[in-house]
Amino acid sequence: MSGEKLMPTKTHPEFWNERWIKSEIGFHQSNNHKYLEKHLSKLLSNQNKMRILFPFCGKAVDMAWLASLGHEVVGVEFVQMACEQFFSENNIKYSVKDLKDLKLFTSEDGRIKLYNGDFFKFNSELEKPFECVWDRGAYGALHLDLRIKYAEHMKNLLSPSVRYLLDVFEYDTSLFPGPPHSCPLEEIQQHFGSEFQIELLESEKTISLNQKLTEANQPLDKLYFLSRK
Repeated sequence: MSGEKLMPTKTHPEFWNERWIKSEIGFHQSNNHKYLEKHLSKLLSNQNKMRILFPFCGKAVDMAWLASLGHEVVGVEFVQMACEQFFSENNIKYSVKDLKDLKLFTSEDGRIKLYNGDFFKFNSELEKPFECVWDRGAYGALHLDLRIKYAEHMKNLLSPSVRYLLDVFEYDTSLFPGPPHSCPLEEIQQHFGSEFQIELLESEKTISLNQKLTEANQPLDKLYFLSRK
């Protein structure tokens, strides 16, 4: 990739809160993600009743689907509106509890828990380490300084046997500043490679982010599978 890089957009949590307030949530999908459906058995290792972490979960419909299959879903989301809309739009009864730093939304059957607040205040005191992670755009939603912090924090939430699906975009940053931010393999290796094996599962041309990227046949939507070394 060539050209001078554009300054990336600073995507702190309030940036995303404003997007929800303005209903600028083109990243939300009304159907289950095709990558998750295709590689679910790899994520779950063909096991039943697994616990799956959804960082920056928004109101992803995949959470209701996985819960209907008997799995437990734990989401973390900064925007309270997104948590409320998830339960209302999926007709799921829930309760809300105030914790020290977060709010906890829990479905009536207990299979879905959404922690509302700062992801960096979500820790292993609240939930035991996770064996499955579906990271659809959470890592790539953050600018680089926060991606570094995110990777380190995420590692503290994971079990030794974790299976981690990481969905990111990759494109020429001289043509678009993000978000979603471009996350090349070299960067992912730098942040996760010392502890994880990283396998590319999918790479395909995807949504149009702007005209210049479209003309360059970008971005690529890439799915990586991470497992402990």
